[in-house]
Amino acid sequence: RSIGIWKMGLSIPASEPKHRRHRQEGCEADDDGAESPAIAALYLYGDVLESVVERVPAPDLAAAAGVSREWLRAVRSALRRRPRRLPWLVVHLHGRRRRTAAYDPHSGAWLTVQAPRHATPSHVRLVRGARGDRVCALSCSGLDVAGDPLGTSACVAMKAPGVWRVDPVLAAVGDRVVALGGACQLALAEGEDAAAVEVHEGGNWTACDPMPPALRESAAATWLSVAATDHRVYLADRTSGCASWFDPSMRRWGPTRRLKPDAGVSTWGVAPGRAGAEQLVLFGAKREGEGAKNKVVIQAWEVDGDTLDLSPGAAHHAMPSEMSARLFPHDEDEEDDGETFPSIGVCGNATGGYVYNSAEPANGAVLYELQQEGTAGGAVERWEWVPCAPSVRAEPLGRVILACSPVGLNELELSRGLPPLGPQRAF
Repeated sequence: RSIGIWKMGLSIPASEPKHRRHRQEGCEADDDGAESPAIAALYLYGDVLESVVERVPAPDLAAAAGVSREWLRAVRSALRRRPRRLPWLVVHLHGRRRRTAAYDPHSGAWLTVQAPRHATPSHVRLVRGARGDRVCALSCSGLDVAGDPLGTSACVAMKAPGVWRVDPVLAAVGDRVVALGGACQLALAEGEDAAAVEVHEGGNWTACDPMPPALRESAAATWLSVAATDHRVYLADRTSGCASWFDPSMRRWGPTRRLKPDAGVSTWGVAPGRAGAEQLVLFGAKREGEGAKNKVVIQAWEVDGDTLDLSPGAAHHAMPSEMSARLFPHDEDEEDDGETFPSIGVCGNATGGYVYNSAEPANGAVLYELQQEGTAGGAVERWEWVPCAPSVRAEPLGRVILACSPVGLNELELSRGLPPLGPQRAF
């Protein structure tokens, strides 16, 4: 490995002590053993080194942490001083072969992840989680969940839920995994419900009360938007806006509400709200105008996580029109574009996330950053355009799964096919 020092044109092999390198390069020390000023000027240490690593993109930062103990301390100090709080957008592409790409919001660049050496399933789905989404494979024999957000480490194996499911909602809430709905109607035994709910804890699955009646007609991952926090999993019908929450520790459901602050919205999505109290961010997409002036408008509202009512005094925030137009470009070939309802997907955590066109993920995505706790105003602080991953553009017919997760130094080392650096350090 080598680390390129930012804007200084130097490349230092990580495996060689720096004093030996200088002597091999022909740099001689003084007679008394002290290094010459020219050599000492090449060293980076203290505040100068921290200032450099603060500007290094995350993939290179992982390499920098492996140069020496001094560099590792500088990386840790820089991340403590300026934490990179926004989650990464992770794209899992299943086409001719499986590929994974990750978007670093700090550097604005895509990272191509090396294919894992261990066996991976051909068909995967997502486990939503407040600490990051994971890909998983569900079969009659078990549930295998990826050990890291990029899918590079070996899977964690669990028993299969008691009810056979074909399109369930899967969520990680704390140290529990929840399976909701999605049951196969033909495989249901007497007394089993297609909207059945089970909680995995202590190595076993426990049956709980089924999903509320308002969500049973859409009791499958295809029709529901999902948000997971450290305490609950929230479900919202993408079309009707009906929503509820489930607390796996208490094994109980919360109230059911129809989240519809704008009657013109045709599709809904939910994501975790700001850290602190239980909150949600509700996203809605609708069409406005006619003919050539027809456009898609995407708005965001803050919702109280307990009552599922709009937060008092919370104003809605609209995505910039130029970004929503790129997500849903106007098709002049269609005779009546107004009849095509936009379909949005959302993934995020308590700091921010991503909104995308769920029918055409190759159009790109939009990053949203949430207001920090204690800041007045609406939920969203800023929006930023995210271009499509090159691997998705290269294979437009592949199946795309979009996830959202913090990514640490260890995951980045594994994505490069290198051993981890030690204890986990998330950005």
